[in-house]
Amino acid sequence: MDPTPPVAFENELARVVAAQRRRVLGAGAAVRLVGTAVFFAVSLGLWLTGARDWAHYPPLLLCYGGVVALLFALRFKPLTKQLGIVQSLVDVGLVFGLQQLALPVSPFPAGVAGFSLGLFALVVALSGLELMPWLVYGTAGLASLAQAALMHQAGVGPGAMTVAAVTLVLVAAVSHYGTGRLRQLAMDLSHAEVSRQLEARRTTEVEDAHRTIERMLSEAHARNAQLEALQAHQEQLMQFLVHDLRSPLSAVTLSLSWMEQELPVGTPLVESVRTGLAVTARLDRMISDLLDVPRLEQGRLSPRKQPFPVAPLLDEVRRSLDGAARLRKIKLELSSPPGLQLVGDAGLLIRVVENLATNALRYAPSGGRVRLEAGEAEGLQWLAVRNDGIAIPPEARESLFDKYVQGSREKEGRRGYGLGLYFSRLAAEAHGGRLAVEDAEGWATSFVLRLPRAQPASRPAPDATTAQQRF
Repeated sequence: MDPTPPVAFENELARVVAAQRRRVLGAGAAVRLVGTAVFFAVSLGLWLTGARDWAHYPPLLLCYGGVVALLFALRFKPLTKQLGIVQSLVDVGLVFGLQQLALPVSPFPAGVAGFSLGLFALVVALSGLELMPWLVYGTAGLASLAQAALMHQAGVGPGAMTVAAVTLVLVAAVSHYGTGRLRQLAMDLSHAEVSRQLEARRTTEVEDAHRTIERMLSEAHARNAQLEALQAHQEQLMQFLVHDLRSPLSAVTLSLSWMEQELPVGTPLVESVRTGLAVTARLDRMISDLLDVPRLEQGRLSPRKQPFPVAPLLDEVRRSLDGAARLRKIKLELSSPPGLQLVGDAGLLIRVVENLATNALRYAPSGGRVRLEAGEAEGLQWLAVRNDGIAIPPEARESLFDKYVQGSREKEGRRGYGLGLYFSRLAAEAHGGRLAVEDAEGWATSFVLRLPRAQPASRPAPDATTAQQRF
């Protein structure tokens, strides 16, 4: 845990010291109130029994008691330090005022002056409770002057005045030593109290933060569970819908196949029918993509890796997209070494290439170019689809292959569900390969699927015709 900032610690310490000073001020006021009550009772009794020189004590003591009570009530105000100073000044003034009034009427003025020394010593001792050393010596100095004035009025000599002043200074020194130790103890206790309070506060804050985080995590888990349930329901509904599409698609395919057989060979209508058959085959592969995504995610679909010629695969993709390319006057190019064979699941890989080529056509400009390539180098085989459209920023390349991620044009037109590239990435990873967007000279965008040159499964390798039929 981080240490407490010095400013916060000093602020907390000042608060605790102020609280200690308020307690000391309250204790001093309580002592003064008790002393005032005792002196009031004694002076009142003496006055009532005929001691006329005590007659002025009760009224002044009542006034003093009121002042002390007021200062005691104000101890919770922010001016505790100033109240302590005022209280000491009031103490010295009371003693001086009482004794000065008693001197003219007392038969023993020297005794009254001597009695004042004890009262001033008590005042000096009480000032030490304020935990301010300078106030103790200041009170002692002021009391020495007041004592000297009373002694001079009583006719006492300078020697006695000096002894009285020295006595008050000694009382101040003793009080300072005691209060100094008390002040140090109070500061130590204040430090300990501050540390304890700050530690307790930090613990409380950490516990509150922990509870808040736990609550937020619980809410996030609940929301995530709801989203997962909704997504699962959506995917299940999609699976049902996509699966049901195969029935009408099969009917269309059968009709086109019958037309191909019945029409004369070489007529333009036959070529249109064959284009329609290529499109229905492409639709069937798209349905397979949607159905196979959950199986690939769960690892329940393993590629059947066999050698197959790559040229028929690329040509099949070209024929399925030729109509869309002609509409936008996009040139579809093929490039592969003669006789090159890839090792993999031809049914999965043609769907990968078709997804990439469809995406390339979508983003290629009218009159542009799309190239389907294959090759091998350094122990790797690769398939690539390139176009001369708009380049994909590097920061957006990785997220293109995430589930339900769409390009900017797809978002505007709401075309597709963002599963084509995701399926392609899953199929590539199932082959132990990697699908990525790479930079290629002369092309704005290049999707490249790199595959390890794996050993085929232990079954006869199909010839070119058989492999083409699997497409």
